[in-house]
Amino acid sequence: MEKMYCFECDKEVMGEVKLKKTKYTIHGREVVVDDFVFTCPICGTEYDFDELDEGLYRIYNAYLSLFGLSFEKLKEIRESLNLSQELFAEAMGWSKKTITRYENAESLPQKEYLDTYISLLNNKDNIYNILKNNKNLSKEKYYKILDRINVDIDYKSINVILYILNKVILNRTQLMKYLFASDFLNYKLFNKAISNFKYAHAPFGPIVNNQDALLNLLIKQDYIKLASSIDDSAMLFAPLQDADLSCFNEDEINILNKIIDSFKGMSAKDLSKWSHKFIGWIKTKDGEIIDFKYASELEV
Repeated sequence: MEKMYCFECDKEVMGEVKLKKTKYTIHGREVVVDDFVFTCPICGTEYDFDELDEGLYRIYNAYLSLFGLSFEKLKEIRESLNLSQELFAEAMGWSKKTITRYENAESLPQKEYLDTYISLLNNKDNIYNILKNNKNLSKEKYYKILDRINVDIDYKSINVILYILNKVILNRTQLMKYLFASDFLNYKLFNKAISNFKYAHAPFGPIVNNQDALLNLLIKQDYIKLASSIDDSAMLFAPLQDADLSCFNEDEINILNKIIDSFKGMSAKDLSKWSHKFIGWIKTKDGEIIDFKYASELEV
């Protein structure tokens, strides 16, 4: 039993606090929340028993749950990217104060911000597209954020790059086409890619998804180096280590060698034109992942 003042009866009364399911409409969406209510035993008047902040927290969290989110999840999404509130705010183009309010459950994300959180919840790799589209981000800050973001790459995939670069020094565009062709040809013949890379549609043909983060990581961890960096077209990559051949079976080695031999002497422009004929590139839009189901259409 709890004591509370009843304004209808104009006196303090003793009554029970019970849970009551209450419907609220937030941004046009209906949510149901368990509210604590006090019912006057004399007149039956109901009063909210929650502190205002506690009630709003449950209502807003119920709204976020419609999208698979919660205030705690907002923080988890940022931390999964290994970014501080300040760097996450820089990456998003938001203010740090905005991030703090959301993570402290002081404010409900507006639709634009909510959509961004949903995008990152579904695939944290979407952070790279967000960074690419953030025109207000300085180059220095861009690479600082890339340095902090966790990039998933396995040992074998690293060695695919090392194997190719140990055979031929390539610029960014060329390297992307060598990797793409190797994985899709191997998939075409053996129903399995050599690396664990995913490939996205880009203006100059298929590229490894999040190529900037990948290359930045490999340079940072001393797998490869820049042999020339006058501009992007002259940015040549060279290996700093030999490839571990134990990663590959005989068929995979043959595929890698076939691509290296077939592409020998082809410029980045030549390789881009070749890749633009690939049906998987034609049928996808900029930024979309190219499904390996198109591997059967690859012609080298």
